[in-house]
Amino acid sequence: MAAHDVDQTVLTLIVSGQADTRPAIVKQTGLAPSTVSAAVSRLVESGVIEESDQSVSTGGRRARRLVAADGAGALALVELGAHHGLVALTDPARGVGEATSLLVDIARGPEAVLDVVMEEVSRQEKAAGVRVGGLAIAVPGPVDAEHTRVIRPARMPGWDGINVAEAVSRQCGLAATIENDARAGAIGESVYRRRLSGVSPIDTLIYIKAGSAIGGAYLMEGVPLVGRGGLAGDISHIPVDAAAGRPCKCGNVGCLETIASADSIRSDLAAVGLAYENNAQLLEAARDGIPEVATAIRQAGTLLGHSVAHLVSFLAPQGVIVGGALSAVDAFSAGVRAALHQSCLPSIMEHLVIESSRSGRDAALWGLSTLTPHKISKENRS
Repeated sequence: MAAHDVDQTVLTLIVSGQADTRPAIVKQTGLAPSTVSAAVSRLVESGVIEESDQSVSTGGRRARRLVAADGAGALALVELGAHHGLVALTDPARGVGEATSLLVDIARGPEAVLDVVMEEVSRQEKAAGVRVGGLAIAVPGPVDAEHTRVIRPARMPGWDGINVAEAVSRQCGLAATIENDARAGAIGESVYRRRLSGVSPIDTLIYIKAGSAIGGAYLMEGVPLVGRGGLAGDISHIPVDAAAGRPCKCGNVGCLETIASADSIRSDLAAVGLAYENNAQLLEAARDGIPEVATAIRQAGTLLGHSVAHLVSFLAPQGVIVGGALSAVDAFSAGVRAALHQSCLPSIMEHLVIESSRSGRDAALWGLSTLTPHKISKENRS
């Protein structure tokens, strides 16, 4: 079992009152005492549980009681995009609540965006009658999650080097953590599938987030590959022949994002007289069966699939999961699937699962629900 799954299991037992000591958790889960002890230590260090002064007799040495930290039962989950956000509350007993969509402009910078986010968090707190103890935030750019910093994002002006935990603490006094949106989506897809009856879990997968931009992540046995500085999985800026000469927001030319993202599709359609102001209008046109739109979206999926084929051949994952806004269009996923079958060996493709995300727009939120916010520390501030 991956470390984040162990932490979540232990936290659920403590918050729900099913177990309040290390020996009780071992008995409930069947996990090794050393595994439970390590999970408890991580949760205590993160500030979501505490060891009380009370001790409990377990038949031998008296064990200290484990309790949820004040206010740590509810967590606000926030996914930020270029122009929209999702906010939901979660706690270990209830799971992820219903998400609310927000209009945001991430280019306005952390302070303005967090103002909008915290207003919605406060509204949901009052509606649910709970107290939020921290925030977990997914952002559309590279992150160093250990130090809660955004690292040179191409689409987030004003965010480079920002310590998000510090910014949230200044804004509202709460602890926070961040993750890249695609990595959070990969974790969330794995976690969500384990909750579905009749669905085989997939814990080693390539996750593609295809929305305004293109993001990617690789999950191995439930644990995301982070890479040095948190930069692994950034497929947006892989150079592809079909994009030759196209300028990208990263400053290079010929990046995958310039031909396979929703923004690039809208730009190409506008050039032939079909203008769509936002991705919602583009998806509506696809659902209405406008041929030019369906063709453009399928072509984008095909180009993405040919690019991902190199990764599939090299990594041989259990599955390729397509998430993000474009995954809601069958033509896009069909293009990805066709390209993979064309480009990869039959032995690789024989058992490969290629599907649209089961968790849908909430994928990143499910992934964030497994994280625990960092307290502000000297390490966070460095």
